[in-house]
Amino acid sequence: MQNKQAKTIFSQYWVLLAGFFSSAAFAHVKWFANTDASETPKPIGDVLTQPAFVGLFLLSVACIYTFFLVDRWALRKGVLATLDNRMKSFDAPSIHVMRICGAVFFLSLATWFWVHGSGFYITPELKTSESWIPWLHLVMGLCALSRRTAFITGLGIVLLYALSIEHYGLYHLIDYMIFLGIGFFFVASASSNVKIRKWAFIILFASTGLTLTWAAIEKFAYPQWTFALLNANPGMRMGMDSLTYMTLAGFVEFNITFILLGAASMIGRLVALGLQSVFILAIFKFGIVDAIGHLMIIAILFVLFVRGPTDARDMLVLRDKSLFTEAYFMTGLYYLAIVSMFFAYYGFHILYYGH
Repeated sequence: MQNKQAKTIFSQYWVLLAGFFSSAAFAHVKWFANTDASETPKPIGDVLTQPAFVGLFLLSVACIYTFFLVDRWALRKGVLATLDNRMKSFDAPSIHVMRICGAVFFLSLATWFWVHGSGFYITPELKTSESWIPWLHLVMGLCALSRRTAFITGLGIVLLYALSIEHYGLYHLIDYMIFLGIGFFFVASASSNVKIRKWAFIILFASTGLTLTWAAIEKFAYPQWTFALLNANPGMRMGMDSLTYMTLAGFVEFNITFILLGAASMIGRLVALGLQSVFILAIFKFGIVDAIGHLMIIAILFVLFVRGPTDARDMLVLRDKSLFTEAYFMTGLYYLAIVSMFFAYYGFHILYYGH
């Protein structure tokens, strides 16, 4: 019976990893359910000894090794290399995409406040009733459209992030590190210095990766937060129990994010496009709140597809080593990343809340 269940889990994993999985895996549960970050997370020992965890971890390692074997082979063989190199020059269009989406995002926040009488700082979960906040959103949205004033939008994001920390706590806001990256991007991308603009993309992509991997660990630590949503929509679970599904979703999210951070060939762009499609499809299930909340991450994934990774990615490419050594190296980094994020998630929680 256990072998049959394991085979079912593994087969579902491959389906999810290919991108054809329920939108609930990437819906931000905190926007649709009552959650409390101060709540004690599931003991890490219970997470690691869960029957499905070990098998799925080993399978995720195999997936990472296989992907980077193919990715580095494609890089060395120059698969679509000409197209990849041409697209790397799309810095300016990518910046325009971010500014336009930033303008739509903050103007949407202002409109939401004026229509509903209350709104949120930077995401649907971080609610506020301060009457001056939508006016700040309005200014930030308009300033995002111009290179000369984009830095005001960036500084405004930092201010809203600080206000959110004051009301919701520092640990809670680690979940939204991506906005610090976006704020830095709006400030740095306005520079005429090529190196500074390069750092704008590096920080943007890194903060996105940290946010998504943090959210993946959250699925292991607080799987119960999503149970009500899954029970109300049983088709999302695809025949699995809720706990197994959340464990699976955590590994898939971590896997895809690590691939986005480490891929060096054109394949990485396609993964970014596929993940962007998942976030877009989630909108049809979860509506306007999800559309507003995920707009900026959708924009970032589109930029990662169009512009591609920065040259900083080259530090992960071992051109003088064999393909198998490169794949082994990236698999080792994956193991290090997932262990580090577990330590960070649980360690910071203990430091901040004391339990």
